[in-house]
Amino acid sequence: MYSTQLDPRADRPTLWVWLLPLVFVVTGTLLRFFAFRYAQPDAEWTSYFDALCRWDCEWYVRMAETGYDRFPVPSRIAAGNWAFFPFYPMLVGLVGKLIPIPTIVLASGMSIVTAYAAVVLAWPLLGRNIRAYALYAAFMLSGPLSIYFTTFFTEVMFVLLTTIVFRALGRSDYLGAALASALLSATRIVGVFASLAIGLQALLDYRTRTGSWRGVVGGLLGQPRLVLAIFLSPLGFFAYMAFLHYWIGDGLAFSHVQRAWARVVANPVFYLWQGLTTWPTGGAWVSNAQILALAAIGGLIATAVLAFRRQWPAALFVFVATVIPLAAGLASMLRFMAGMPPVTITLATLLGRYRVLFAITLAGLLIGAWFTTLAWLGGNVALV
Repeated sequence: MYSTQLDPRADRPTLWVWLLPLVFVVTGTLLRFFAFRYAQPDAEWTSYFDALCRWDCEWYVRMAETGYDRFPVPSRIAAGNWAFFPFYPMLVGLVGKLIPIPTIVLASGMSIVTAYAAVVLAWPLLGRNIRAYALYAAFMLSGPLSIYFTTFFTEVMFVLLTTIVFRALGRSDYLGAALASALLSATRIVGVFASLAIGLQALLDYRTRTGSWRGVVGGLLGQPRLVLAIFLSPLGFFAYMAFLHYWIGDGLAFSHVQRAWARVVANPVFYLWQGLTTWPTGGAWVSNAQILALAAIGGLIATAVLAFRRQWPAALFVFVATVIPLAAGLASMLRFMAGMPPVTITLATLLGRYRVLFAITLAGLLIGAWFTTLAWLGGNVALV
């Protein structure tokens, strides 16, 4: 079960916890590679990593190699790359200075290692349930959407850091959670809202200790580590704003540049309704807009499940991290929800409860990886 109150014994991984994700590293790599060879039989096998690098991945490669633009780039939809937060591409760029191999090859290897680490660290959050753990490992490393975590997208780092935040909160380690949150807020814009989860966990811990809400403000402010954590948690976000102000004179360029992608802030309910009522054409069962809308609804349902389980910090984080991007449209909602650990961990715990359901789900994940990789290579925009 996804929980912020962890059994200390769960923090000690067994040998199976270390080995099982490696199996899915291998199976996922083979599935994606053979799908690539099937889709592009005449391509050189060495172009595998380049073939899987599509859409935002190309922006991240350029960022790792040359940094941030000082002005819009007409060849790239008249936009600068300020919409993309810096931590992961900056990390890849720094490692690339030490390891002189093609950026996409290096980034893909780093992403696989990061995804593996994220899976292992999620073990206690999955309630030490081996079936749930296997499903989560398969989803991250061999599943239909594993491309997000094994090529060059920031989702994989977002997953790792979010997992660290909630593991730290499970021990009421506010400072540890804040340090991870600071990096999280420099990875994706919604990472800054992890500070809300830290604050809410502190409130709940105070209520548990004292049995009352009386004196809560003084009680919280009287904890130096907590106060420091609240200040540290959004530090990456504000550091990026300061850099943008220095670099191009606009600290909010990450928001202003969204106009280049025709993203307009509106009522999230409007975007959901618009997506659900965009009917498929050409014999398809479901439209791309409906897939994206259903992904957002899945995030909201996961929020309700987390709230029902009284996992309030995770529920708050998922709700805000779903609604904020949704207010700018449905674009990338499938990717955003796939990279939201409280959502995917909750789903893994539910599907891992029964052996038959577990087996069906595991098979579906592995089979789905083949078809989704083909769709990715074919340019299906629902996957962007």
